Amino acid sequence: MANLTLDYLRGRRMWLVRNFVVWGEGYGDDFLFLYTQLDSPDKRIVFNNSFLGGEAQEVNFSSLYDFKGNQLPATIDHPKVVVLPRKEPFCFVLGSETESGFKISRKKGAEENGLVDLLIVEMG
Repeated sequence: MANLTLDYLRGRRMWLVRNFVVWGEGYGDDFLFLYTQLDSPDKRIVFNNSFLGGEAQEVNFSSLYDFKGNQLPATIDHPKVVVLPRKEPFCFVLGSETESGFKISRKKGAEENGLVDLLIVEMG
């Protein structure tokens, strides 16, 4: 008998990227928007947010190598990037990850670059 849970968990790919340097700076504001959509047959109220400002560091998966020296694929299906800090300053992913990459930034006002490990998980 097959263990569906175990098969499900083994079907996900994961990569660990060590000693990634973060130079992007996360200043700016996260704006909240509330607007109405009246031109469609269904009238709606839409709530959205957008990050404006800052100099985010854009990273493509194809430019990264895991701790074994293997290059990551150019696209990853529904990726999730987990930032594991190695030293100050605090670093974080800006916005949502895309199939080809993500944006990362260090804390506003930090004088030094951040050093992190990245755990990248394909959510499927």
